[in-house]
Amino acid sequence: MQITLETKPFATLEMDALVSYVFEDSDPVQGRIAELDQFTEGLLKKLASSGELTGKPLEMTLIHAPRGVKAARLLLVGAGKREKFDSAVLRKIAGAALRYLKSRGAKQFAFVLRENEAVEKAAQAVAEGALTANFESDKYKN
Repeated sequence: MQITLETKPFATLEMDALVSYVFEDSDPVQGRIAELDQFTEGLLKKLASSGELTGKPLEMTLIHAPRGVKAARLLLVGAGKREKFDSAVLRKIAGAALRYLKSRGAKQFAFVLRENEAVEKAAQAVAEGALTANFESDKYKN
């Protein structure tokens, strides 16, 4: 697995998927997710109002061919309550996202961090979660 840090605008990244997370709030489409919502012409707000995007822990919402971004898919993972969010939760989210996308044939994805994240600490948590989730204990079994 190759992990790189990109500082390009997320809408310009040509990947199999963009991944980010939403909190379990009355309005889960806030901050960086609101930026994604603008690119997708309000689709995320529609999903939130219909109850399909709630932010419950590890709930996956996969959008195919999202408008406004070059990625083939957009995956939003529930992060639970904002006040309980920490690097351990971020590791779980990254790992769950990797397993979810891997099972759907994705080879590469970009993880979009939320606003106000300590970039170094968050990047470390995402990398640790992805590496741990990608480990296959029976890879060399006969």
